[in-house]
Amino acid sequence: MATTLEHYDQAGLELEGQIFYEPNWYLLRVAAEAHASLLYLVETANIACKPAARPHISVIKGEAPNRNQADWGVAFVGETVRFRYVPVLQAENGLHLWIDCHSPGLCTIREHFGLPTLRRNDGAYLVNFHLTLGRRKKAVTPQLRPQLRLSPQSHIDLETGMQHL
Repeated sequence: MATTLEHYDQAGLELEGQIFYEPNWYLLRVAAEAHASLLYLVETANIACKPAARPHISVIKGEAPNRNQADWGVAFVGETVRFRYVPVLQAENGLHLWIDCHSPGLCTIREHFGLPTLRRNDGAYLVNFHLTLGRRKKAVTPQLRPQLRLSPQSHIDLETGMQHL
């Protein structure tokens, strides 16, 4: 299932994390307890998996800032950011298992640095981030949906029009 804004609205589920910076990587660290509480999705799907050791959402990875370079690695670090999620296991790349997440706060960080962040005309962000739950112990054939690749880190899902990071 491709996740849309309506799915997030219907699910009504939120978590939060803290912004960290590692070289060339802004990430939102998610508490281990929150991550563990979502592993039931993998267990329910009966997929052999190694849980993620460092639960996080990548906000910016492998991209260079186009604006506000002086803020790079400093701005936003330590801030708490909320995100919405839909408790549906995604696994289409054949290796990783994740849930889609949506966060205007994370989009604001990307925009601050001048990075692509898709919006509707009414200003709503059309960006799916993801929280990796784990990695399959044995990869399977990917089942990718049609997509328009924006960069090595991002694409637009042609079914939903949502940008995926």
